[in-house]
Amino acid sequence: MRHIFLLITVLLSTVCGPLALLAQTTLSLDGFQSDPEASIEMLADRLTVSQTDGAARFEGNVVIAQGDMRLSADLVDVTYLKAGGIGRLLASGSVLLVSPSDSAQADSADYDLTGRELRMRGDVLLNQGSMSLSADFLTIDLDTGAAVMEGRVRTVLPSGSK
Repeated sequence: MRHIFLLITVLLSTVCGPLALLAQTTLSLDGFQSDPEASIEMLADRLTVSQTDGAARFEGNVVIAQGDMRLSADLVDVTYLKAGGIGRLLASGSVLLVSPSDSAQADSADYDLTGRELRMRGDVLLNQGSMSLSADFLTIDLDTGAAVMEGRVRTVLPSGSK
């Protein structure tokens, strides 16, 4: 009986050991770090500017670029700071964020340029190389690349074989 228990333990260690290491893989999104000093370029089919508060709404095929990062969506509302410059971008509808090494898509995104944080929500899908993760929410610290995924997180890790 002891031999069978020892054999099962060895087999489980051999099979599950590598999986435990993979499960502890750190999620690093360095590709989503952005340069806060880089200019922001915005393209859209339509632009509406509010005369009361100066807020802007970009609609239709919206593409926003800052450095190597690209954000596309159906609609983006822009909130400006009183001192000038952009404070926040609220994107909705087929949101896609792309960097040279990572991509993320969601139903909506809140890009806080002042707080240097990006929050995506609704059917979030993150692709990093051959690894894919999905969740309800994704929060990225744009200074450090640290990320948190919440709400029924699902991870698909490569097997390591080709």
